[in-house]
Amino acid sequence: MQVQFNREQVEKIVGYRFSNKLLLETAFVHSSYANEKSLESNERLEYLGDAVLELIVTDKLYGLFNLSEGQLTKYRASLVSEQTLAFVVENLGLDKFLLRGKGEQKSPVTSAEKCDLFEAIVGALYLDGSIDASKNFIDMALGEAIEKLKTDGLVDNAKSRLQEMLKNQKIIYSTTKHGESHNPIYKCTVIINGECCGYGEGKNKKSAEQLAAKNTISMIKKA
Repeated sequence: MQVQFNREQVEKIVGYRFSNKLLLETAFVHSSYANEKSLESNERLEYLGDAVLELIVTDKLYGLFNLSEGQLTKYRASLVSEQTLAFVVENLGLDKFLLRGKGEQKSPVTSAEKCDLFEAIVGALYLDGSIDASKNFIDMALGEAIEKLKTDGLVDNAKSRLQEMLKNQKIIYSTTKHGESHNPIYKCTVIINGECCGYGEGKNKKSAEQLAAKNTISMIKKA
């Protein structure tokens, strides 16, 4: 079923009313849809938005954290990563408005497509309302992630690193719960293309999976 673009709903989510309505819609035009309808895709806006996003996030982190260049770079990378931006787009419900071609409609919106959409929106906001419009959206969208950095620092995400290492591989986390209900132990095995690899245990599912992923990465590096 073809997605219906709802400009007013999108503007409400983004928190900005566009003067150039076509600019907003273009941000949601995937290249597959653009080819079918002879429209401009969101790729140019994505290109612009990527640069604007990096500048705004860099400025934000520079003002918030008295850290070395290397550490600030790691913080920025975590905020503008595909995983973070895809999560934000899905959480805001913006991915359901992405206009894709008939072939792409048969499958869910990918993380890469969600990430590209976020950057395209930032680019459209920049062109229509200057850097302030982009900054307001980014502050809203990434506010929770930034607050988490302030309280917890940079948390190592081994699952993300493993996925990045094995982009074309099928990774499954087989996790089971053991022990008493008040003091459970979670045991996790990473299965890659049907083969059991790293193993990890933890007091919750998340920690067990992260440890299993971390141990899998170590195994791969030693191989």
